[in-house]
Amino acid sequence: MNKIAAFTMVVAGTVASVAFAQESPFQFNGFVDTYHAVQTQHPHDFTTSRTRLRAELRVDYENAYLFTSLNGVHNSILEDRTGMQLQEAYFNYQNDFLEIRAGRQIVVWGVADGLRVTDLISPVDYTEFMSSDYDDMRMAVDGFRIKYPGERVNAEIVYVPVPRYFQMPMQEENPWRPGLPEKASIDFPEGPDAKFKNGDFGTRVSFFLSNLDFSISALHTHNQSPVTVAGYDPVKDSIVIHGIHETMTMIGGDLSMPIGEFVLRAEIAEYFGEALGYASNLDYARKNTFNALGGIDWYAGDNWTFMVQYLHKYIADYSHNLAAEKNSSEMTFRISKELLNNTLKLSLYGVFDIDNLGYYGRASGDYSVTDQVMISLGYDHFGGKRGQLAGYKKNREVWAKAKYYF
Repeated sequence: MNKIAAFTMVVAGTVASVAFAQESPFQFNGFVDTYHAVQTQHPHDFTTSRTRLRAELRVDYENAYLFTSLNGVHNSILEDRTGMQLQEAYFNYQNDFLEIRAGRQIVVWGVADGLRVTDLISPVDYTEFMSSDYDDMRMAVDGFRIKYPGERVNAEIVYVPVPRYFQMPMQEENPWRPGLPEKASIDFPEGPDAKFKNGDFGTRVSFFLSNLDFSISALHTHNQSPVTVAGYDPVKDSIVIHGIHETMTMIGGDLSMPIGEFVLRAEIAEYFGEALGYASNLDYARKNTFNALGGIDWYAGDNWTFMVQYLHKYIADYSHNLAAEKNSSEMTFRISKELLNNTLKLSLYGVFDIDNLGYYGRASGDYSVTDQVMISLGYDHFGGKRGQLAGYKKNREVWAKAKYYF
């Protein structure tokens, strides 16, 4: 790890010096940020404490470029997250009729804000749950993307030979680890075996009209969030919680429509063969589910922005011993206001699990000291009757973040 870090620093220094040359094909930038959060309730422990260096290098040559993004992380709570991490590394070629991207990349589908309906290719890192911005939580996948980049219509094909799954908070020292029975251990795979049949592949066609953008998509993938099934290990004399990931097929679409100060957004998708756990936690079933999201953004003027989303899930051929309800729903909202010549942004973000009466809220303020320096303060509140959000009541927290761009 030290050799990698030393090599990265040498390369970064060399590229930085070359980048000053006029018309250089090298572009080097990135940021340093530090984030720390403390419980507001006893015992007032740190829930998150990390510092990160992000270095990004792009090298252009005619119609092609290489892009690499590295993270150097020091995590004071989760030691296994400290070190160098490859964020993205891909080759991109584009002409008037074709764009090819190969390598580790982040693929984003759909129009939802933080909720997943058709956006099922790049998984999410929940190691520290919601302590990061959603864009930072996205994980890159190793794959190929071929795209026709038309102005009115574009189409793409994506193939991921070895998919990745959600990263969950499983470390014993992790404050975000869910409660487990006594003498229980966890067995969550990082991804499927490297076989062609286990790969994810899909296509998306997008249309851009004067007052309407919409897409149609199809994807063969896996349930990236694990379905938990409990078993018994006689050797260890303990319960083992297995994470199950089954293949499924998604067919869906999305649209975005501006109407004056408003933007309407919607996504729908049918999941064929989605894995769902039983309430007993001893087995799982595969069902077809219908997922629909509707959202509206209001840019009210005077630097006010309002956003609300509603997500509904329906399970076909429902059986009452499933852990999930036949119909389940979730809402999110976001309110923001910019002040002081747009240098200060105040935000309120919320998630409401309607079925479990659980909720999460984040109040934050971001202040741009300069174009390169930003300081943020905030408070996260968890609560409710039951469910994951209610289970994190002990992690109600205040947090501070500083970020420097270079």
